[in-house]
Amino acid sequence: MEFTAVIVALLAATSVLLLGFGANLLYLTWHAARLKSPRQPPAGHGDEPLVCVQIPVYNERYVARRVIDAVCALEWPRDRFEVQVLDDSDDDTVAIVAGRAARWSRRGVSISHVRRGSRAGFKAGALAHGLKATTAPFIAIFDADFVPPADFLRRTMGAFGDPEVGFVQARWGHLDEGYSWFTRLQALAIDFHFLVEQAVRSARGYFTNFTGTAGVWRRAAIEDSGGWSARTLTEDLDLSYRAQLRGWRAVYLEDLVVPEELPVSIDAYRRQQSRWATGSFQAAFSLLMPVMRSGHRPAVKFQAAVHLLAYAVGPLMLVQLACYPVLLLSEAHHSFPWAVPAAAVWINLVSASPWIGFAVAQTRRGRPWWWGAPALLCQVVGAGMSFTVMVAAARATRAGGQFVRTPKYQIVHRGQEWRDQAYVRAGDPRAFGEALLGVAAFITLGIAITGREALIAVYSGVFALGFLILASMTAIEFLEVMTLRSLGLRALRTIRAVAPVAGFLTACGALLLAAAQMPQPFEDGFAHWLVAANLAATGHLHDPLFGMEDTWLPGYHLVGAGVLRLFGPGNIDALRVAGVLLGIITLGIVYRLAPTARQGRLAVALLALNPVFLFTASATVAEPLMTALLSAAALAAIRARTRLAAALALLACLTATKAWLWVGAAIAFALAAQLAAMGRKARLGVAPRWSLRTGGVFAVPAIAVLLFLQLGFVPVSHSLARGSLEVMSATARGSLPGTALSRVFELGSMFGLAALPLVVFGVVGLVLALRSPRLAGGTAALRFLHLPAAAYLAAVFLLVAVGAYSGSHRYLYPVLPSLALLAAATLDRNPAATRLIAVGASAILSVAYLPVFASFALDNQGLIAAGRAASGTRGVLLTDSPVVAFYSGKSPADITGSQSLPLDPDQAVAWIRQRGVPIRAVG
Repeated sequence: MEFTAVIVALLAATSVLLLGFGANLLYLTWHAARLKSPRQPPAGHGDEPLVCVQIPVYNERYVARRVIDAVCALEWPRDRFEVQVLDDSDDDTVAIVAGRAARWSRRGVSISHVRRGSRAGFKAGALAHGLKATTAPFIAIFDADFVPPADFLRRTMGAFGDPEVGFVQARWGHLDEGYSWFTRLQALAIDFHFLVEQAVRSARGYFTNFTGTAGVWRRAAIEDSGGWSARTLTEDLDLSYRAQLRGWRAVYLEDLVVPEELPVSIDAYRRQQSRWATGSFQAAFSLLMPVMRSGHRPAVKFQAAVHLLAYAVGPLMLVQLACYPVLLLSEAHHSFPWAVPAAAVWINLVSASPWIGFAVAQTRRGRPWWWGAPALLCQVVGAGMSFTVMVAAARATRAGGQFVRTPKYQIVHRGQEWRDQAYVRAGDPRAFGEALLGVAAFITLGIAITGREALIAVYSGVFALGFLILASMTAIEFLEVMTLRSLGLRALRTIRAVAPVAGFLTACGALLLAAAQMPQPFEDGFAHWLVAANLAATGHLHDPLFGMEDTWLPGYHLVGAGVLRLFGPGNIDALRVAGVLLGIITLGIVYRLAPTARQGRLAVALLALNPVFLFTASATVAEPLMTALLSAAALAAIRARTRLAAALALLACLTATKAWLWVGAAIAFALAAQLAAMGRKARLGVAPRWSLRTGGVFAVPAIAVLLFLQLGFVPVSHSLARGSLEVMSATARGSLPGTALSRVFELGSMFGLAALPLVVFGVVGLVLALRSPRLAGGTAALRFLHLPAAAYLAAVFLLVAVGAYSGSHRYLYPVLPSLALLAAATLDRNPAATRLIAVGASAILSVAYLPVFASFALDNQGLIAAGRAASGTRGVLLTDSPVVAFYSGKSPADITGSQSLPLDPDQAVAWIRQRGVPIRAVG
């Protein structure tokens, strides 16, 4: 109990800190939204001071030439302008710099190529060394990947008319923002820093920082503050704060943009963030006390503390994540205030809401607010970076350290190759830690789902996704780099074409596996397990409880028996994993069915996040197998692979009677299209010919199986009759409405709401596709997929209305792939914000429906207790509940249902005694 109390106290403490960070973020965002960008008057002509521009360089063969050319082209009197290239390189960058320096020197620029002979002090040491070699009163600094505009000095030097101004900072732009989704996310984060944080801090007189580049320093401010120091890895932040503590002011020019090159590699980005985080913590450790002891007002001190400790948010949230498994596992044994962890999650949601600030930053940049919507993904990546930041915090307890630069490759257009360049280091070992933490967060997610702690499940899911995304990106980059080096560009192109889709489907599979951690929500799932387990154990297809083998088709039970023979008859989790694999296969088929890659990704995301799909694919029911087969048959038919389509349709019809509805609709539409085509030919005077492809002959084997089953093994009338009895029983118990309209409304409202984004956009997509079939992939896609899905859905609602079907949400599962593709086709015609909102709505619905599906499992608690009570008994188990049968742990041969009892009561009692059936009362 004491340990649990410590954990709760730790949660409370970290939550208070995170609340402070979150509240301050919203405070800065609110002021930024009301802020107008001030304009600084440019420097005049005739009295310009001497300016020295320093370019610190270390092994920058790809960008050194570009930055030297841009700096030497700055507009400033040549006699008051000098350039220092502070070159610590040990590769061919030295020759490149020497060549460019000589060229610009011949053109009248005072440029010096400064070589120290060592990297002592790294960047700080190079800047200090260069400062000694010039008498210029003003020092401009540019990193090698920046490209300053020609009027940079004119627009910055005017601010130094105020003798208290110590440095001027310009805003960063982005040369390669559109290179990938990863660079776009980085650009969003940097825009937020400059257009919200930096802007408000500067405007309200708070401490701000020189960012190491794209700015100008007054030499007197550097020297008065103690000069450049290598005691931290962020020499810029360190000097900025020391200067402001000495009374120097900072000026931020928001309207002056200096573009830079963003890291295109995840490993390069991780190294950059590690260096920045280490340096920030080092600066915080050395500067927080001087700031607190200074004479500045409390608001300035508070903002300085938040600024210096900004990187602590990730580790604090990681600490909380580590606390939740302890609490979840302790719940059954200890009593503790669950309001604390619940409140902690809500506080974290507040503190992890930078998307508001990102949206404001984009509006201040002149873009619509929805350009900041991908910040939700930034939060996921930020959660994944928390391990790297935690390691950096530990490293920051020692001063100094190695300055690991971020390699740049002069990326100028989308698709430009960099993996075969020098400086590429693939395979960061920190990815292993991220992968392990991702698995741990994934396990926590499962525990939270089982415990019906939805908020903790979401919180854990964000971290699991973040860690696994970063680890996967590292693995993919490593594979790409090794492939390029070993096999060449052609092999790399193949890997790059497959890897994103594979990674996307892997993430969806992880989501399905997370859903599979929830207790089995359907009693039917246990019934299917029992039939499959009996088949695996005895070789006979028989339902021990109800003898319903003539109602359920054998396809799923045959597959299930194979799985159970391999993993053990009682391993229902193996069946659930098999369902997850079938769900992934369905997602892959949906991707292949989409007419474009973007529509494919969107359709897969919408489908994977749909709660009906999510919680049905992870259950032991027949719908995932049937849907995978039907979708594959549609894909084969669309691709004109008639024989394969016929075989897949046949297998689907052996899996569930509902497949007959689908195949029948496909046949009807195919025949209608064939007859229409023949009629058109006849009117044109062309002899009509019957086409096997459009005539629906692919479904002939399925029709033959239907006739065989109807005449012999499992007549369709049995399924309808049993369904009608189930409806009558449920109606009598009051668990199902008695009128047709009420049943239809319940199915459409309760479970239609779960698929609301798919239904809304899917219906619009179907209407558009009927007018222009190419929008949905062509006429064949309409004929073999979308129209059969619509007809199937109509038939299901009709059967529910007449009382033949009870109206389970699983009836909607087979139409979800079609709806997802149609919805993606509709959303593809809309702005990116609309697409993102639709995907987000699906995710929110999944979270909202989590308690609904969990309640289904909760209804089985009494049956589970009865099964466990029977597990220690000998003899035959007599029960009508497959849940009791599963939790009894008995062999299927020792399980039977009441249908085995003689009708005569005395004979029934004798039957029970003869077989040694124990009687247990479970209260």
